[in-house]
Amino acid sequence: MTEIKQEQVTTLYRKTTLGFWGNLALAAVLSVFFARYHQANSDGYLTYYLAIWLVLLVATCFYRLRVTQQFNPDHFHDSGAIVLWANKHILLTSIINTIWGIAGFILMPFDFAHQVLLTITLFSVLLISIPVLAISRFAFSIQIIAVLTPLVVSLVINRSSDANGYLLPIAVIVFAATIYSVSDYIHRTLMELRDSQSSLRKQANTDPLTQISNRRFFDLTFKNEWRRSTRDGVPISMLLIDIDEFSKYNETQGQRAGDNCLKAIASCMEVVTRRPADLAARYSGEEFAVLLPNTTMENAAMLGEKLRSKVESLQIEHAGTDHGVITVSVGVSCCPPPEENNSDDDEEEVMYPAMLMNAADNAMFLAKKQGRNRVAEQKCGEQRLALVLQKYAEKEATRT
Repeated sequence: MTEIKQEQVTTLYRKTTLGFWGNLALAAVLSVFFARYHQANSDGYLTYYLAIWLVLLVATCFYRLRVTQQFNPDHFHDSGAIVLWANKHILLTSIINTIWGIAGFILMPFDFAHQVLLTITLFSVLLISIPVLAISRFAFSIQIIAVLTPLVVSLVINRSSDANGYLLPIAVIVFAATIYSVSDYIHRTLMELRDSQSSLRKQANTDPLTQISNRRFFDLTFKNEWRRSTRDGVPISMLLIDIDEFSKYNETQGQRAGDNCLKAIASCMEVVTRRPADLAARYSGEEFAVLLPNTTMENAAMLGEKLRSKVESLQIEHAGTDHGVITVSVGVSCCPPPEENNSDDDEEEVMYPAMLMNAADNAMFLAKKQGRNRVAEQKCGEQRLALVLQKYAEKEATRT
């Protein structure tokens, strides 16, 4: 769901440039007509108010555009950051529309033609604000109130004395109600599309047999969590779990029993994924992977042992092993954050996660070599360091 919310906020921010130019164009048209109108009526104070209003509007629009440029849609944002960005945009949009609403009060002309021009301009401002519906229907309702309430009040105060004096304010109220009804329909449609997208995304990210995350989602989450760990300067750990002698179990017990075994082991993953950021996934046929952000090697090893013990306690009979029951071998690895935080370094972004994955894989095979049904550890990059030292020793040997 966080990814979908980020896409919604990204869409909102991408529409800001169009809204920026739309606001400036409407402000320019309104300013030209009203400046000429106030000059013709020798109303210097209103011309002064118009200048102040225009400066406030343009300055706020520029500030919102600057904030928009600070938002990076390619960067993974957590749910808290997404809400913050959305609220920031809605707040600035509300301020801009409040400034527009003030124009409907302090700049209200007395002749009907200019009143209609002002009314059309303010309704155009509401149309520019429609992207807010992607985030919140309530937020868009605030925009309607901010823009049109001062206009209606001013139209009633400055109405003509004839029978048609209430015609324009009534028309504004009717059109406002129509816009609200249409916005409600658009918002419900957007929410239905969001729910459908969320359901499809969940299906694409879930293993159909075990109903836990699949490798695709694990790799994507691993990439995002690695960036977060690098940015925050915290370690990240991984468990790789392989079912011991699972092929023999499938051959002797049948595929249905094998599927039930996979489901049972997948259900055990909850003992090591207590936090929201922890992720367990079916990585391949009989392998599972667990991602543990902000977790040290010691804690990850403890969780690995807890998982191994939990699987063994299921007591799923398996005559093809020395233990007589289904067991797992667990490889544990932990990668501390780089000493220098180069989160934009593409080489590090590929190398370090690969080292963590490789170390966990090596640890898992080490657990198998040591007799299976156990937990083994290997530090991130440990094997690489050993190879470097071996090559250095060989090089020194050739010199002597």
